[in-house]
Amino acid sequence: MLNNLVYALFTRSGLQDEGELGKVPREIGNLVVFDHPEAVDRIAKTPALFRKNFSLISALGFSRFNTNDEEWATRRAITQDRYLAAAKPAHEQGVAEVFGNCLAGCETSLAGIQQALFAGAMTIFYQAFGLVAQAGPTATLLDRTREVLRRLQYYSWVTPTDAERNSAIHDARAIIADFGSQLTADPRTVAEMARFSEKAGGIGGFSPIEEFVMNLFAGVETTVTTVLWVIDRLGANHKAQERVHEEIAGDEKETPFTDCFINETMRYFPPIPFLTREVGTDTVIDGTALRAGQLIMLSIVGVHQHPAFWENPRTFDASRKEFINNSFDRRAFIPFLTGPRMCGGARLGRLEVEQAVRAVVRQFAFTRADDVIRFDYGLALRPASGMSVTVSRR
Repeated sequence: MLNNLVYALFTRSGLQDEGELGKVPREIGNLVVFDHPEAVDRIAKTPALFRKNFSLISALGFSRFNTNDEEWATRRAITQDRYLAAAKPAHEQGVAEVFGNCLAGCETSLAGIQQALFAGAMTIFYQAFGLVAQAGPTATLLDRTREVLRRLQYYSWVTPTDAERNSAIHDARAIIADFGSQLTADPRTVAEMARFSEKAGGIGGFSPIEEFVMNLFAGVETTVTTVLWVIDRLGANHKAQERVHEEIAGDEKETPFTDCFINETMRYFPPIPFLTREVGTDTVIDGTALRAGQLIMLSIVGVHQHPAFWENPRTFDASRKEFINNSFDRRAFIPFLTGPRMCGGARLGRLEVEQAVRAVVRQFAFTRADDVIRFDYGLALRPASGMSVTVSRR
């Protein structure tokens, strides 16, 4: 059901609506879907009016990702300085070495590369907080988190039975408890969780474990997902793959084609394909009346494929001129979202993706048996398991 929802967004994207510059919003079920970059930009930059509402997903706890107003600002301050510090140019070489080392020892298969990418992304996340990751156990917990989040999101759309609801909530709380046991076994992590709690101030019922876990999942999942899509597209385009390899192998500081390829991948496969928001008070957007309490959808897929802002938006173009010429409208390219609630780890995420792609392409070559695109959605949009990519070491 969730995959079908995202397929519907892809199907409806890139098509010119009737009306002024294609601003007429569409509908999926009972949700009004906004995909015009101007409208989405206004909504995203007015968080007091269009609020986050995550329903059952909050069974995994509260964090900067599912709170609003002053509480969100307080939670954001707990982690934001760490993300910004970790993304400084001085750390670029260290990030490159982490991914290079993880990939050097991995199995020569797509599954092996994926495991190495998760290990690298987890290592960098923990390092940002002065901590050391337990890659294997943490990866297992993140796999459990992904599956529970998928169930919770599904139940946010399709009303569960009491038994289904209680089971999902129970499993969510069990994950947080197991993460807590792992984190509190390390004195350094205990000290960092104490810092979280101190900076949380007067937030009632604050859990540093919940805050840490949701930041960890969001950061690692979106980074690895993006790199996997880059691998998928490289496998489908041998000439582009060799051009990326030549550019990276030259150890040039500037890699315009590689940067374009990464941007085009994030445009075509945004890691977060859509958002939902709850309208805070009656208002009108692009002539559409919205009432207080109404849920609306922001289609990032639609923004990234809007025909008024992109040439041939439904085509994956490895040499897309809007990126090569740096001529794209920033409102139409928001892989890390936009506005005050945009991804706090955007700089670090971009640095990780760039260095992970370099490490991957230096060590591996990819071929794709077909170009049938399959994905698996669970908060982040990732390639479906079993996709037809063959891996060889260079």
